[in-house]
Amino acid sequence: MDTNYFGKCKVSELRAELSQARKKVKPQARIKVVLKRVISNIILNKIELASLMNDIVGLFTYDNYEISRHCSHYITHYAVNNPDDALGALDFYLRFARAKDPLFRALAIKTVSSVPIKQYFRLGVEMAHQLLHDKNPHVRTAAAFAVARLFQQNQKKVSESGLIEELNTLLYDENKNVVSNALAALDSITQSSETHSFNVYKEHLLQLISGIGTTSEWKQIYLLDALMSYVPQTSEDAIQMMEGILSCLLHENIAVVLNTVKLIVYFSNFIESPEAAIPLLDKRVGAALVSLLYKPAEIQFLVLRNVILLLLGRRYLVELDVEQFFWNFDDPMFVKDTKLEIIYLLANEDNLEIVFRELEEYATNVDEKMSRKAVRAFGILSVKLEAAATRCMTLLTDLLSEDSPHIVQESIVVFCNIIRKYGKPYEKYLDQIVEHYKILVDTDGRMALAWLVGQYVGKVTIADEIIKYFCNSFEKESLGVQQAIMTTTIKYYVAFPKKAEPLVLKILKFATEETGNPDLRERGYFYWHMISHKKNSTAGQALQRFTREIVVNGNVHIKPVSENIDPENLDELELNIGTLASIYLKPIRQVFRYAKIKTLPSSPVIVGRRKPPPSSADSA
Repeated sequence: MDTNYFGKCKVSELRAELSQARKKVKPQARIKVVLKRVISNIILNKIELASLMNDIVGLFTYDNYEISRHCSHYITHYAVNNPDDALGALDFYLRFARAKDPLFRALAIKTVSSVPIKQYFRLGVEMAHQLLHDKNPHVRTAAAFAVARLFQQNQKKVSESGLIEELNTLLYDENKNVVSNALAALDSITQSSETHSFNVYKEHLLQLISGIGTTSEWKQIYLLDALMSYVPQTSEDAIQMMEGILSCLLHENIAVVLNTVKLIVYFSNFIESPEAAIPLLDKRVGAALVSLLYKPAEIQFLVLRNVILLLLGRRYLVELDVEQFFWNFDDPMFVKDTKLEIIYLLANEDNLEIVFRELEEYATNVDEKMSRKAVRAFGILSVKLEAAATRCMTLLTDLLSEDSPHIVQESIVVFCNIIRKYGKPYEKYLDQIVEHYKILVDTDGRMALAWLVGQYVGKVTIADEIIKYFCNSFEKESLGVQQAIMTTTIKYYVAFPKKAEPLVLKILKFATEETGNPDLRERGYFYWHMISHKKNSTAGQALQRFTREIVVNGNVHIKPVSENIDPENLDELELNIGTLASIYLKPIRQVFRYAKIKTLPSSPVIVGRRKPPPSSADSA
């Protein structure tokens, strides 16, 4: 619609314009202009336009399709706000339903089924019975969708009326567009109903998908959605269906491609080894997904989240190269984050060198956020793959030489994870890592450094200097850093009682007497009672033996980021590939409270989910 129509108008002005237009010798052209202004104000959400109902209904007397279409748009939007006056249009829609022009018949059923008023609903049911069997395919299509809309208004009455059974007959219509739209309508009904299920026969589906390439992209989507309702009874059935839709992977439309991927995943539940049954299946799926990475960023994000889902549950169905997911300079941050997750999942000992070269380039980027995420990725990969840890430490020591605060911050956090995971071989890097302590600003980095110095207080050459530095700034630190410093000071006291005693007294005095934070005070009293407990001063025992047993412990073993999702959740997510529900990688009801839960149907040939191969980290 022309932007000239988008200007706020008063109801009185529009009514006056309609009145003036009707007085002209040839009023229709002017009426269309005024109606376009009305429609533009509907888009601007002007509720007061509902008072124009009688004026709009009166325009149905003109035998003009465009005028009737604009009036119907108005009625669909405002009938609920002015139901009494809206009833005046019913006689016109009855007349339209019997009109010779199929456009009028389709307009009648579309509008009547869209208005949630009793009288409109009753008329909609009557019209649907008639127009589902109309000789014109456009009218039959409109009637099919009308049944779905009526079902949303009153499921019980539509079910009792027999409309759903009549809608089913359109599945065998001679016109493929009618069939695909009937499939979409039935799918909508089953999605919103707990009692209705959608079943189609194999022979019928094979007939439909044989010509899937000749239909429009939306019709292809409807057909692909309908295939999700088919339950294979043999593996051959599933293979046959899968082969029939493989050509859709080459489509340019993202919805067609992702629906095809969803179907491939679905049918793989009924095939023992789908990658062996269909040659190059994994390459074809991988190539189709990668081709979508040239779409706009929001589309890329959806595709990337679904790639993660496939890598977590069906890695054997998709072949991907880690280099395909390296960052582009113009990628937004949410795309870069998701690509990093995929790089992590695809990283292995064979491609580790390529991955680290790329991450090193990211780490030296002028964009601080990018740099931080890259350094963090080093650490995550190092915990996953032991072979990555040594390479990571070499890179970190090179990066630390730049004395960049954000790199130092992330490097210390990464090093903490590496040394917790692998221990002694990496103790030689301690002094090199902690010497940059004065440029740390972020809470995470200061907490990590405090833990590191406390855990290896006897092995860090400048431990005394760092602990004194932290104690001097103790009052100004955040709560998390204060708690970490307190624990580190106690560990220092256990190792070197004479040197540490003044620092311990200073920290505990502030924590128990001066701070206003109850959590810090509680921890201060806890440590005070522990070091002053009589068991720690019993003759013949090592000084602070019990404190040492409690506070000074071995490294808490850490595990790599989990690459597994609960199998039931995976099944549900895979049945929602390509939808918003698949983005979150969570049970659907946690995201969309009223969504219908999808489950795998029972079948004599259903195959159990394969166990994921053990990762390097697990074996380590």
